[in-house]
Amino acid sequence: MVSHKIALHSQIEPDLFPEFVVVSEHMHSVIRTVQQIARFDANILISGESGTGKELVARIIHQKSDRRDRPIVPVNCGTLSGELFESKLFGHEKGAFTGAFRQTKGRFEQADNGTLFLDEVSEISPPNQVNFLRVLEDGCFCRIGGETPIRVNVRIIVATNKDLANEVKAGRFRKDLYYRLKVIPINLFPLRKRKEAIPHLVNNFLERFAKVYKKPRVSISSDAMEYLMLYDWPGNIRHLKNIMERMFLMAQGPLITVNDFPEDIMDIAAVNPGENPDQEDHKSSASSFDFAAHGPIEPLRKARQRLEKTLILRTLEITKGQRGRAAELLEIKPRTLRQKMSDYRIEFKKTGEKGLAKL
Repeated sequence: MVSHKIALHSQIEPDLFPEFVVVSEHMHSVIRTVQQIARFDANILISGESGTGKELVARIIHQKSDRRDRPIVPVNCGTLSGELFESKLFGHEKGAFTGAFRQTKGRFEQADNGTLFLDEVSEISPPNQVNFLRVLEDGCFCRIGGETPIRVNVRIIVATNKDLANEVKAGRFRKDLYYRLKVIPINLFPLRKRKEAIPHLVNNFLERFAKVYKKPRVSISSDAMEYLMLYDWPGNIRHLKNIMERMFLMAQGPLITVNDFPEDIMDIAAVNPGENPDQEDHKSSASSFDFAAHGPIEPLRKARQRLEKTLILRTLEITKGQRGRAAELLEIKPRTLRQKMSDYRIEFKKTGEKGLAKL
């Protein structure tokens, strides 16, 4: 099936395109909904697992709306609670609390005449849900420490990776707020339920990375693509994007093969879909592995350590010693990277000059 990139407004950000591929009937349904409701200011609830593209859909809706010339302001509700939530959304006056050294506008004011995108909306605490609902009802609020009502005109789009209906039943989310937000519901399937999009996503990512990093375009072998199709991608599109970025940057030639894959992908993709990777009765891939071409057998622990050290060094070289970026590409926490660098005696300066590395 031919991939269809969406004919969005001419002002849409180019970076949105690679992650939004419409090849399945489900995604055709999603884009039909987006095209139909984008110009209306009704509240929208986008649901789906982490990494399925909820914020991407929110940005496309904003770009297709009459508010496109005003900002879309994202807020991650999972990191906010209590007074911090109110300060972030409604702002505060100077002296409103300890550390409030100046007047600060909240996200509602910043998004005036634009769009406010609230991610992880299920994580808003019950007391904050009351305040949020009040603003939704009349579009009016006061900054913390202030008495002057502020009225805003904001389009609300929220997202969640939880079943909000179940959260309502469990008493963790207000029913009236739930129905206020769920005027237009959009559900995004996980990548494992729309795997036909994987080849298109992979090609789009590789094309994009070649432009971003100013490197020659690379391709992917048919065997490698088969492995990508077998893998269930628990982190969804974001997971696939990060893996492809890592493999693109570390590719030694014009073609990405199965040998370039990270160990976690190889381990799970080798299992037939639906099987438990912990079961011991799945077929071994040893028969398809050319041991002679890879030298003598060494203990698995030592081989993993050698590979891990090499991978860390190559990643640090690519990121010029930026440990945060290196940890992101390796999909580990910065603290874990620091520990492994210490274990392997890897010293790497931000200038890109590496020091002594021993195993």
